[in-house]
Amino acid sequence: MLVAPTNYSVIIYGETGTGKEVIANEIHNHSKRKDKPFMAIDCGALSKELAASELFGHEKGSFTGALNQKIGSFELANGGTIFLDEVANLSYDIQVSLLRVVQERKMRRVGGTKDIDLDVRIIVASNERLWSSEKRGKFREDLYHRFNEFSIEVPPLRDRREDILLFANHFLMLTNKELDKNIKGFSQETEKALRSYSWPGNLRELKNVIKRATLLTDSNYIEIHSLPFEISNFNKLQFDQAQEEINKQQEEVVTMVAEVPEAAPVTVTGTENNFKKAVYNAEFKIIMDAMAKVNFNKSEAARLLNIDRKTLYNKLKQYTDNL
Repeated sequence: MLVAPTNYSVIIYGETGTGKEVIANEIHNHSKRKDKPFMAIDCGALSKELAASELFGHEKGSFTGALNQKIGSFELANGGTIFLDEVANLSYDIQVSLLRVVQERKMRRVGGTKDIDLDVRIIVASNERLWSSEKRGKFREDLYHRFNEFSIEVPPLRDRREDILLFANHFLMLTNKELDKNIKGFSQETEKALRSYSWPGNLRELKNVIKRATLLTDSNYIEIHSLPFEISNFNKLQFDQAQEEINKQQEEVVTMVAEVPEAAPVTVTGTENNFKKAVYNAEFKIIMDAMAKVNFNKSEAARLLNIDRKTLYNKLKQYTDNL
């Protein structure tokens, strides 16, 4: 990792469960701070009222319930690295305090009057683009630019299917040790099911599935019946959902066409109107032919016609409105 030995702030983008914290920890372990603390904070789990106290600590009596002094996560991570997961969930007030920490490398405990010097590397993570949050007024622009010294994109597991069995075997090895088992691997049917599934929970979901399957297996290989139903039957479920979508799309188009006057088009006069009607009819036929080719899937039809889905809807509506 080129960025690991530096003191750059890093933004890690990725869906839930893709291993953002693992990557942050690896950056820390390959840095000059590896012998210092690594603190991981889930900002999505911090309440608005207690976030400042959790991050920066507080002095005794600084608010109701503050019976003792508390050392915050930044102070505990001093000299090392702090990882702020789902950083976009922090409130505006906390972002202001965080900006001072980043800019001045100083902080104060809640209710405190003394500045505390900090030497902390900050790594943040988000499942949404911080620049997008900034445009919507959810995240401070200046704070975003402070963090954005380097960024890493972690693709979802479904986009790196060649890695699925690699991770599955790694989790199997760990679970074998945990449960004192010696399962050798996966049956071919199980491997196929693991590769086919979409893994919305990514690595976190895969790890839990392997742990469960290992617990249920008493033979040398994990068989497909040890996998959860939604994984072992994924292809069939996908087919059923696709068929339902096709039926729904067909019903929508049939309803739309049925609303067009069947017997007689609108009476038009003049060459210009006749030409427009001919264009509408020809265009509608092209659209219907394209939709028929893709089983009335509007998204696929739009791609086939090289237009977006909204344009396709507008074209269909335009046809009905001009007959």
